[in-house]
Amino acid sequence: MPGIKLVFLVAILAAGAIGGMLPLRRPVTSNALLSRGNALAAGIFLGAGWMHMLPEAAKDWRALTGNAEWAFGLAALGFLIMLASEHVLLPESAHALVHAPSSERFRALPRQGRGSRAAYAVLVALSVHAILEGLALGAEPAIPDASVLFVAIFAHKLIAGFALGMSLARSAIAAPLRFGLLAVFASATPIGILLGAAPGIGLEGSLRQGFEATFMALAAGTFVYVALLDILRDELLEPGSRFTLFGLVSLGAGGMALLSIWV
Repeated sequence: MPGIKLVFLVAILAAGAIGGMLPLRRPVTSNALLSRGNALAAGIFLGAGWMHMLPEAAKDWRALTGNAEWAFGLAALGFLIMLASEHVLLPESAHALVHAPSSERFRALPRQGRGSRAAYAVLVALSVHAILEGLALGAEPAIPDASVLFVAIFAHKLIAGFALGMSLARSAIAAPLRFGLLAVFASATPIGILLGAAPGIGLEGSLRQGFEATFMALAAGTFVYVALLDILRDELLEPGSRFTLFGLVSLGAGGMALLSIWV
């Protein structure tokens, strides 16, 4: 694995830990920054998924099989995996917590001493995200393109860690175990990076390209899912801030579009 990817790995690990530690160390009194950060991350994810990852996966599948549709089918599969893990398999209490808008999360969170089951479910759902995101970054062979993915994943890791930290802070889970669960979440993306990079270490030629194209297409679907159903579906329900949120989404997507021209 190139040294720069190790730097990305450590930075993402730190982002997840820091994001989760904030609500555990001090009470959360404002949600405006969380909501706006979510909107910017959504734009970055849309741009990275649609303008970087999916076109690259399609190009690789066309070179391998002459048929770029494999990339779109795998992207749809990635989307469906995330849809099942977050909207079908989650318990009802955890589903309501994960998908409450930022302005409602504080009221939706259970009182202290309750909600442990929901906290564990949130951990599982966010960790599935994190591993799939890490797979894409680990599988990306080109450092400039990997840098684009790093920006998107780093931004989302901070926000997701913060959401998990809020859930843990209001649960009945003992303090030492809270930090252990946060460490599991923070490690999920680095584990995905290592798994995504592993095939490229021992494989060459078309087989390596096939693994990379598969991971990239699956992750493109998850990136689009995160933006549309994991973030925007919820955040745009907030009254009075939709224009600001739309502007931040456009800023994130536009930034990724500019990078797609230069990188």
